[in-house]
Amino acid sequence: MDILVWVGLALAVTMLAVVIREHRPEMAILLTLAFGLMLFAVFAQKLSAIIDVMTGLSEVAALPSGTLMLLLRVIGIAYITEFAAQMCRDAGEGGIAQKVELGGRLLILTLSVPVLVALMQLMLELIPK
Repeated sequence: MDILVWVGLALAVTMLAVVIREHRPEMAILLTLAFGLMLFAVFAQKLSAIIDVMTGLSEVAALPSGTLMLLLRVIGIAYITEFAAQMCRDAGEGGIAQKVELGGRLLILTLSVPVLVALMQLMLELIPK
């Protein structure tokens, strides 16, 4: 039921922003940014349950703790980057949104390098000499 409340609130904020935009465009941008941040904060609190499940699964699978942390960081970067890019687009700054997305991709690639190196080493060990 939470999603119905948030969708209803989002539609109300959207209609209000459309009306306000005609007279005070800067206030409409602030309204949408404030709603977006509020929505992000509420849903970020719900992530603790997901993190608990993933931690339990990683313990059952005997994964190193660093692997789970890496995965959570990558997922976090992806979601935060997408959120920030959409906020920039809402404010009419598509160019900045593209740069935010590029920065997020580069951060994910940087975090992924140790995993890629470990996979390459494992593949080299499996290949007969």
